Amino acid sequence: FFDAVSGNEESYDDHGHGTHVTGTMVGSEPDGGNQIGVAPGAEWIAAKALDAGGSGSDAQLIAAGEWILAPTDAEGNPNPAMAPDVVNNSWGGGPGIDDWYREVVQAWRAAEIFPEFSAGNTTLFNPGGPGSVANPGNLPEAYTTGATDINDNLGSFSLLGPSPYGGIIKPDISAPGVNIRSSVPGSG
Repeated sequence: FFDAVSGNEESYDDHGHGTHVTGTMVGSEPDGGNQIGVAPGAEWIAAKALDAGGSGSDAQLIAAGEWILAPTDAEGNPNPAMAPDVVNNSWGGGPGIDDWYREVVQAWRAAEIFPEFSAGNTTLFNPGGPGSVANPGNLPEAYTTGATDINDNLGSFSLLGPSPYGGIIKPDISAPGVNIRSSVPGSG
């Protein structure tokens, strides 16, 4: 666990989104029952870059991205051998070209870490529509996921491509993302 927000050594989730996303990825009861994740039993690590309100600075997000390349071992030493195979990024900014996080994503690719990003959700400042997919999910090096509902229709909040980087198709894939049963902080 790495905390770019408060520097805590013990993992925590003061927002709830990280626990929900992690449950969707790997969730199950300790005995393997009640499997809610798509990859139960997979090992995971976490980097916290967003605060309790869901906001994070560029510096916090970059620090978390760099930590992913070489997570620290029990003695506090960076260890690239501990890097994950996949990094799930359920965060994003606005639409359009903005290369502020591109070097991090390129470094993950160079280290053979698969960079998955959310296409993003509609907001007051990004109401959706064509070309609305959030950065850095709109980067050519990112693999971007949109949300679908129970009928395989686009989730009403899911942002759309194409990417502004040469009209690249985004999202790369869509998957169930509406009313997903998962975990919440506090063992729920």
